[in-house]
Amino acid sequence: MKRYFVFITVAVAAIFLSACIGSGGSSAPAPTDVRVTPKDGRVIVTWTMDSGVEYWIFHANASGVTPQNCASLPLCYTAVNVVSPASVSSLYNGYLYSFSVNGRRSGGPGGPGSVAQQTVPRLSGTGVGDATWTPGTSTTSNLRGVAYGAYLTKFMAAGDGGTLYAGTVYTIPDATLGAKTGITWTALTNPLPSAVFNAVSYDAYGNRYLLAGTGGAILQTTDTLTWTSQPSTTTKTTNDLYAIANNGGNTFVATGAAGTIITSLDGGVSWTAQTVSGSPALNGITYGTVTALGASRFVAVGAAGTVFWSPDGTTWTPASSTSVTTASGIKGVTYGLVGGFGTFVAVTADGKVLTSPDGDVWTTVFSGLPALNAVTASLNLAVLLSTTVTTATNAFVAVDNTGNIYQSTDGGVSWPKVYTGSTPLYAVTRGGLYDYSAVGASGVNLYAD
Repeated sequence: MKRYFVFITVAVAAIFLSACIGSGGSSAPAPTDVRVTPKDGRVIVTWTMDSGVEYWIFHANASGVTPQNCASLPLCYTAVNVVSPASVSSLYNGYLYSFSVNGRRSGGPGGPGSVAQQTVPRLSGTGVGDATWTPGTSTTSNLRGVAYGAYLTKFMAAGDGGTLYAGTVYTIPDATLGAKTGITWTALTNPLPSAVFNAVSYDAYGNRYLLAGTGGAILQTTDTLTWTSQPSTTTKTTNDLYAIANNGGNTFVATGAAGTIITSLDGGVSWTAQTVSGSPALNGITYGTVTALGASRFVAVGAAGTVFWSPDGTTWTPASSTSVTTASGIKGVTYGLVGGFGTFVAVTADGKVLTSPDGDVWTTVFSGLPALNAVTASLNLAVLLSTTVTTATNAFVAVDNTGNIYQSTDGGVSWPKVYTGSTPLYAVTRGGLYDYSAVGASGVNLYAD
């Protein structure tokens, strides 16, 4: 779901594009300062608005677009009744687009279009040009978990001492970039101020955030203002919780110290402790689909190369092969697409990256990085453009214990560094606009769009 602007995008015929004649209306001059800023799968268009003018944006997969020729160009679309800055989405990364803005008053005919501006959308978080990682407003407390909520269109970050923040993405005009984006963090009141929260998860089915932390603490909210606390007597554990995930429905799983797995089948109202072999710390959990089986499962990872998987959150099976030694502590896991196939990706405390098509058999695809703490995946439009086929690919992003960020666009085979830091990063998540937020020690937080 796109966050900034609500507008209607339609393909239109040339006669409709050039003039929309109403009763008593008139055309308006074209803005002279239109700028287009590339983002991931979209662009931001800015211009100076005049009072009482309704603006339309025309764009096509070609140079030199105008309101008159748009219908004859590939992928011609118009965004109706927009305001600056305007986000134009559903674009292909790596391909040139041009944009023109015109105006009308009181439903009159569209005026002349602005001089066409062109740009190429690009992958976010690459560390190149404006696709870099920028610091946000910081705190002094360690931030250990972060997630994005599509319905509330906010990031949520949590950490030590009950630290709790809601992050809102902003877009403002910028003299150099055309448009600048970032996150503004707002402190929230936490009903458990003494707890350390290690993980944040968002449930799209119930439009709510869930937080998990020390002593079995679990919090949930649907509005970021009112929080429901799940005490240890409800969660069935007093062990520290390190991760939490859901299946897109009413099933939630939290994992933690000493092999702790607790499951809720009713949306977090009641919880039941599960039994797994051994007692390793379980540091991460995710949920995804096994393409070959057409079925989904939870995958939990942890100390000594431990991996468990479950189809329902209640029955857990140890992975048959993890391709790492028992000395490798697996710190985080995510789910994404590699070549169109569902893939689980995990990272370890000794700098390895593992992948698996099913959560059961794992392959080490990269090693030699510093101690990795977390990994996430973001779905992006492919650079391949076809009139009949659109494919999708995933960019994976990992953060390490020295503050560096790495990105893989080839399914985990290579991991170039895209940001160099000096403060440990503990968590990273994707947002709603193919963007990312990473958080860590001493309140450090970074944003890439």
